[in-house]
Amino acid sequence: MGEVAKDLAAGTVGGVAQLVVGHPFDTIKVKLQSQPTPLPGQLPKYSGAIDAVKQTLGAEGARGLYKGMGAPLATVAAFNALLFSVRGQMETILRSEPGAPLTVQQQVIAGAGAGVAFLMQLILRSAVKYGGPMDVAKQVLRTEGGVRGLFKGLVPTLAREVPGNATMFGVYEAIKQYMAGGTDTSGLGRGSLMMAGGLAGGAFWGAVYPTDVIKSVIQIDDYKNPKYSGSIDACKKILKSEGIGGLYKGFGPAMGRSIPANAACFLAYEMGEVAKDLAAGTVGGVAQLVVGHPFDTIKVKLQSQPTPLPGQLPKYSGAIDAVKQTLGAEGARGLYKGMGAPLATVAAFNALLFSVRGQMETILRSEPGAPLTVQQQVIAGAGAGVAFLMQLILRSAVKYGGPMDVAKQVLRTEGGVRGLFKGLVPTLAREVPGNATMFGVYEAIKQYMAGGTDTSGLGRGSLMMAGGLAGGAFWGAVYPTDVIKSVIQIDDYKNPKYSGSIDACKKILKSEGIGGLYKGFGPAMGRSIPANAACFLAYEVTRSRLG
Repeated sequence: MGEVAKDLAAGTVGGVAQLVVGHPFDTIKVKLQSQPTPLPGQLPKYSGAIDAVKQTLGAEGARGLYKGMGAPLATVAAFNALLFSVRGQMETILRSEPGAPLTVQQQVIAGAGAGVAFLMQLILRSAVKYGGPMDVAKQVLRTEGGVRGLFKGLVPTLAREVPGNATMFGVYEAIKQYMAGGTDTSGLGRGSLMMAGGLAGGAFWGAVYPTDVIKSVIQIDDYKNPKYSGSIDACKKILKSEGIGGLYKGFGPAMGRSIPANAACFLAYEMGEVAKDLAAGTVGGVAQLVVGHPFDTIKVKLQSQPTPLPGQLPKYSGAIDAVKQTLGAEGARGLYKGMGAPLATVAAFNALLFSVRGQMETILRSEPGAPLTVQQQVIAGAGAGVAFLMQLILRSAVKYGGPMDVAKQVLRTEGGVRGLFKGLVPTLAREVPGNATMFGVYEAIKQYMAGGTDTSGLGRGSLMMAGGLAGGAFWGAVYPTDVIKSVIQIDDYKNPKYSGSIDACKKILKSEGIGGLYKGFGPAMGRSIPANAACFLAYEVTRSRLG
């Protein structure tokens, strides 16, 4: 299943890239299409696409362009993964021998086969919208005029997806081969791949856009008093009433989105090693959260329980008691309460961490495929630590209206320019050496257990042990810096208790001793070891499956 897994992973990453690039275009398109018709003598709310962008940025910041992106993120990634994996299997069937390049004509056939993936997309969408496939059928049969309703819009949908994908993948391969001067396109740069992908996406809509318009008008037609008897009738009536332009309504915004979105999609798909690290890192992040969240839940319950009155017992006598009470009152679900919100961000940040580390490994290797020493893994881990800066930017962009809004709010409320860098020193002092230690310890333990640099034969138990100890080593090395970071970031800038990181360290040691720098260390370690054991195991298993 290696090749299928690769296509699924790369297609997923491509789908996410497509949505991230394309969603702002969709947002502006919807704003323009849904703005009310102005009264006589009045101007429309938006004079055009540029004006809509300016007004959105002015009122909501960059975040406004991505409003509503969360809902389609998982489905777009899944549908794209399906599309590219079906195309990959079609390529395998069409090859004369393993690894042989395909002709443009064969890519057209593979693309046409991938078009049937849209049928799966319809089934998945319906299953989400309704209660499952049977419920879909019942509801459509009851409300859409019987059996005919099950196939409403099917003909123009197939007339869009099959030739559309055939055109897209055919054009993509033709442009690549033209730029490469032959069938070997492996040496093409990222700019060439983006150009080929963008033009291929444009070719999709150029070839089949009228069928999409026909599909839309048929699917919203009233089955009791239908305006159109079928696809051909709809085409004739649109041409008669609106001319050829009626079959291309909204074509401009669709092309404006498709070209950059597909450029990003195909580039992400072709960047094999990066896609593998992103996919494996994402799976690792999810595994880390699933295993670690119950520990976080219990930690928060213990930390937030009210101080008991004299003579009273605390609500929870300890961690075990908190687990028992939670399970008794809420069941296992109570341990995972609130996990949904951080799921996407943890997966994304972990994907970023492992992909940066993967790129650092590529730079440090003496030759492709050569194993890295422990020292090189330490350097790679340190480089991956800078990914935390991206995490801060992403978190701020979500919390506020974008990077500029973050800066404005911090400058206004946190004491000027200095507020922008509040806690930066201890944060870097945690992330860079912490990740350097974690990845270095992980590799050292693996090589020790394997008896050399070839660790490919290690079992899952060994990988879990190495990952768990590596996670523990992270906090063991840098926990005091995390405590210092926390006290500095919550310090009052008007009446600061600490003048900086070193001053905070001195004052904590003076008032609380060495134990003050390790407050909450037990729960942090209790979570980190099993969570990182799961994270590294999930990463390694996923990465090995992807090849």
